[in-house]
Amino acid sequence: MQKKVNIRFPENKGERTCYMKKYVSDYLNKGIKGHSNYKFVDVIVNDDNLLFIDPILIEISEDQWSKEAKILIQSFFDAFFEAYSEKDEIKKTKLLSHAGEQNGTRLGYGRGDNGKGNTAEGLLDIFAPLENLIQEIPTMEKAEDLPLLIPGFAEDGLSDLLTNILHVQLNAFTMQQIHKYGLKSNGNACFWSWDKEKVCWTLVKKPSFYIDGQELLLVPKQIVRKKYLFSTSQYFNRIILERIREKGGYMDGDKPISKKEIIKVKRFSGEHWQYDESVSYTKKNNDALDEYHKKLPIFYFENGNSMQDDKLDQLIYGYSVS
Repeated sequence: MQKKVNIRFPENKGERTCYMKKYVSDYLNKGIKGHSNYKFVDVIVNDDNLLFIDPILIEISEDQWSKEAKILIQSFFDAFFEAYSEKDEIKKTKLLSHAGEQNGTRLGYGRGDNGKGNTAEGLLDIFAPLENLIQEIPTMEKAEDLPLLIPGFAEDGLSDLLTNILHVQLNAFTMQQIHKYGLKSNGNACFWSWDKEKVCWTLVKKPSFYIDGQELLLVPKQIVRKKYLFSTSQYFNRIILERIREKGGYMDGDKPISKKEIIKVKRFSGEHWQYDESVSYTKKNNDALDEYHKKLPIFYFENGNSMQDDKLDQLIYGYSVS
């Protein structure tokens, strides 16, 4: 049970019930705080934590866990894009039947707040544009392509999908970490996870760790971010604009027009102009997406790759831990 604290607010002479935040470290390590002490995100277990699993951070991480996760993720998305390329309705429905919201990690918005992304039907609706897009952009092949070219699908939806794909791996990581602190499984969990050998979702039963009746999935701290560094805006600015400039576009005489000025003018062409122009350009130049795939790790390196321990401390605890 969560510990309740009644707080009296004198301005309205009423009482409001608040919940004491409880962290993983309160259960594993006598409440010792600070991400420098842990390989996982020390999440608040009785609330949401606004962090998301980032596929690029998994791709560029060199540890064995991430290498195995990368293979699993690509296995799923190979099947996913193939189903949409072949317009296979049965396969699409099966692939999205276990891809909805996952609260075991306590990451993201949770509590059912990610709208359509909670159900297979909702995800089929969100991904409806993909069936036509993939016919004209066959270079779509990565998890990170979805937030670029599918409206309404961003960090929360993709992070939930990745959590489901990696459920077995996250469970194994969780059990490994709790064993370090002398704890053991306190229950079995039945869940669906992606099987790269069978190339389908499989129902598995594993020893797990529960807090207040809910399964806990610890997440390696090096694979999370508050916001993805890949986006339609970044793709347009870092790839498409540069390519157009290389071919002599967006010039004022012999001087290139600044990106800031270009974007300032284009803003008036419509609310979703960057998305529309990115899709239009990529349909005509499929190799632009390939170029983006190759350059994304460089963009992440320029921005520091994973979140530092002090940044995680600030986000999770609200203060830095010395």
